[in-house]
Amino acid sequence: LSEGIKRCFRVQWNEYDPAKGIAYLWLTDKDKEALGSAVVTEQVSAPLDPNAEDDEDEREEDEPATHNKIVAIIGLDKEECGVESLQGAGRIAAETSIANREIFTLGYCTARNIGIGSYVLRLGQRVVQQRDAPLILTGYVALNKLLGTNVYESNLQLGGPEVMAGNGVSHLVVNDDFEGVLKIVQWLSFVPKEVWAPPPCLPITDPVERPATYMPTPGKPYDPRMLLAGGHVDGVHHAGLLDQDTFIEYLPDWAKTVVIGRGRLGGMPVGVIVTENRTVDKSILADPANLESKPQTAMQAGQVWFPDSAYKTAQAIKDFNTGEGLPLLLLANWRGFSGGRKDMFEEVLKFGSFIVDELTQYKQPIIVYIPPHCEVRGGAWVVIDATINPAMMEMYAADSARGGVLEPAGIAEIKFRKPEVVKAMLRIDKQLQWMSMNEASGVVRNEDIEARKAMLAPYYNPIGELLCDLHDRPQRMVAKGVVKKVVPWAEARTTFYWRLKRRTREEELVSALLNSRAAEGLTHAEALAQLHAKLPAEQLDDDRICYEILAQD
Repeated sequence: LSEGIKRCFRVQWNEYDPAKGIAYLWLTDKDKEALGSAVVTEQVSAPLDPNAEDDEDEREEDEPATHNKIVAIIGLDKEECGVESLQGAGRIAAETSIANREIFTLGYCTARNIGIGSYVLRLGQRVVQQRDAPLILTGYVALNKLLGTNVYESNLQLGGPEVMAGNGVSHLVVNDDFEGVLKIVQWLSFVPKEVWAPPPCLPITDPVERPATYMPTPGKPYDPRMLLAGGHVDGVHHAGLLDQDTFIEYLPDWAKTVVIGRGRLGGMPVGVIVTENRTVDKSILADPANLESKPQTAMQAGQVWFPDSAYKTAQAIKDFNTGEGLPLLLLANWRGFSGGRKDMFEEVLKFGSFIVDELTQYKQPIIVYIPPHCEVRGGAWVVIDATINPAMMEMYAADSARGGVLEPAGIAEIKFRKPEVVKAMLRIDKQLQWMSMNEASGVVRNEDIEARKAMLAPYYNPIGELLCDLHDRPQRMVAKGVVKKVVPWAEARTTFYWRLKRRTREEELVSALLNSRAAEGLTHAEALAQLHAKLPAEQLDDDRICYEILAQD
């Protein structure tokens, strides 16, 4: 927490009564001036004390007529007390990345696949499976002979959709070959005709300027797919971020705490990843070969990366990048990784590292966006921080988003403990100040002072959480350079469309420049700087104008 703010903030109670809760925290003019850019404030009129005995138009000399309400806490220049401390970890993680593959492969399982046939499908990464076509290594008859008893009843029991869709081998399951071919054609519609060619854009059928009208309710679980595709709420349709009816989800039955898919934004194909915020179930199948094995259902909390969902995220990023060449839109709402003993044993650390590996190799623009009423915390921030791939990644946040090392309650337990709460009481509560001054004279007993502190404690304890929350606001993220810009949800569709169009076109031109003879020894950053030098300086921040200029080249 910012030590400068902790020493001088003041509290405005609702109706000057601590029992009615906190209205806001504020600073005096002197403290605001001393702190400078370390805090964002807005000036509000100080409410009159309804319990004051003086005339309503008169105030005590030491009570200002206006308050500098604290909107967000940035902190002093040398105070690294929030999300910026995570950037160093992101840079370290980025150095571990390796490898790159540039080919698109897709396999369709239309009949039984055994042994190497199953491996070929898996090595192709993208798999569409017909419902009656198993992927197996050994047939059930051979396995029964090996075991000496008739344990398995069919090959589908070994490698049918219940198994392969549930473990992430099969991306899609279809009922027949016609549906299978249709799904493959749909998938191919997102893929460029050549490796690293521009994405195949379709004519705009859903206006880019229209707002995303679906808005999640704070604190209430919801289907995150509605952020992308929209949906009906109380009989009224609310539009999502993507073009209507273009979102296709892949791997829906595996690692359900993450949703991945492909869709279109203004006709432009994009890969999308969004966090599931609800608690979901994970089915663990029984093995008939083990008499003690029984089917189980495990519950997985939303907003958390588990081993399977971390692997699913990394695999989706790799698929979008390798061969498909899709811009990536990542709607982030993670509190962190599941670090329990079971999940550590099941390699959550390894699969979380895979996310970094794939992001460092990404060759298309990436937008990481924290949607309204969403948050990114701790290790989850580290693996999607923009410094992992600064040439391609940009991070944005909605005006109600949050980001920090821990949740406010957790930070308060560490940085605003009981001694800090008591200091705040002695500095703010006038009655406690009077009692402390008169304790030595015997007018007030120490027991009375302690009783007063105990009475105030329930009202003052939430101050620490609010103070911590003020450090997590998007204004601070922008001020610290970890977020590029605050983008309101209603403007996200238009903003990200033009940003992706511009960045995609810029990368096309930069790639052409780097591949030319004139670019010998030129870095990506230098090539991009040369491109920006040709754009009007006063309009460099206008993505639409810049794209229209670049599209003419």
